[in-house]
Amino acid sequence: MSSSSPAPPRGHARGPSADERRRVVTRRSTKGPLDADFNPLSDAPAPSPSAAAARSPQPSLRATSPAASLTTPPANLEKDFSHLLHPGNFHPLPPQTIPQPFLSSPHQPHPSTPLPDLLAKGHYRLAASAAANALLKETLPSDHDKIFELLYVRLACLSLLNQHALAAAEAKPLGDLSSAFYRHPLTGAHLVPWELRVLAVRLMGLGYGDWRRGVMGYYELAREARLEAIRAQNTESKQMWKSRLLELGIRVANALIEMGECEGAARHLTTLGLTEGSKDADEAEPTPRTPEQSRLRTMEALTWLRVGDVDAAKRSVADSLLPSPPTPSTADAAPPVDPLNALIAMADGDYPSALTVWEALAAQTPTDHMVAQNRAVCLLYVGRITDARDALERVIDEAQDSGVAFHALTFNLSTIFELCTERARDRKFELVEKVAAMEPSAMGWERQAADFKL
Repeated sequence: MSSSSPAPPRGHARGPSADERRRVVTRRSTKGPLDADFNPLSDAPAPSPSAAAARSPQPSLRATSPAASLTTPPANLEKDFSHLLHPGNFHPLPPQTIPQPFLSSPHQPHPSTPLPDLLAKGHYRLAASAAANALLKETLPSDHDKIFELLYVRLACLSLLNQHALAAAEAKPLGDLSSAFYRHPLTGAHLVPWELRVLAVRLMGLGYGDWRRGVMGYYELAREARLEAIRAQNTESKQMWKSRLLELGIRVANALIEMGECEGAARHLTTLGLTEGSKDADEAEPTPRTPEQSRLRTMEALTWLRVGDVDAAKRSVADSLLPSPPTPSTADAAPPVDPLNALIAMADGDYPSALTVWEALAAQTPTDHMVAQNRAVCLLYVGRITDARDALERVIDEAQDSGVAFHALTFNLSTIFELCTERARDRKFELVEKVAAMEPSAMGWERQAADFKL
């Protein structure tokens, strides 16, 4: 009788051998979705049908009807999102320090005002409350389109009201939006709108106090946007995904700034879109930068200014200017003034030179209120405090709607009141009444007392 090895005891799995334990799987080198050498608008060959079928994510649910590809009616595809409609998810807005002129203004909307009208007029506090009420009282747990639309309005309004901690807390019930639960079981299309997914990444980072979590979330979305841009079948769709990819890159820079990594943010902005406006090997001159590329270099310059590296900001400004061919009338003219040059001069403490630039910009664009308020700040620093006050008051008096009275302008004017008069509080209340009487704007109407240093 031949001998044989005893059979392994029942109920025990075979353990890994020594060879298997020593086996090493090497991860091949890959490039990130925000790498500079990726150009989703390149004329790449269309993917083969087999490759397209193997790739994910699948086509959008709005563009593809499941019934069109099925011969038999599908099973019930409704998902239960009742966990997003729990009353405990929504917190009452904290007591707002809203000055009385806004509360008693005839522009204050009626409680029954429809949500779209509240958003169009910039009544974000009431719009946030209306969105929460609609979610709790008027929305079915299976109506995911309405649920996510109202959730986006709620969270976006809270963010616009600077209630970021509250918005982060209310975003937590969404959980992991990359999970299969939020995808259509047949098509694989994501059920959550792109805008809400992008906003949720930032709020999740805030809610868990982990900015790196937010950065990684943006990269996950960028990977999806890159795949969609590659597989897009028409120029319009390709351009949309390219714009989304660029937006995510900018949001990564913003997250780095909020982490305090301003230098890293500036270097990251430098890498965005390097395929545009670069110098080719067989060209004597660099290709002119596109407006989008110049906008990125402007962001980079502002970030360097925040770091305090004025020389790096100057280099970015030089790169951000759009070259134009000389003409007989402009060949010998001085280079056009640029707001960044004025900001760099102010960062260097050269306020007279900065004021010269702001004066020129104000003459070119007399209706640019941002230029007007920066010019007023520069007037303050050169000692012309009365002129600074008159300049800002003129902007308020000539304003057509509340969008003009943005936070920096009202805050700076309130500061000048404190420097000019002992009746500063009275002058601030007069300013509140003027702003409350303005026509509401989508840029926001209702203001808090902190906007007027009250």
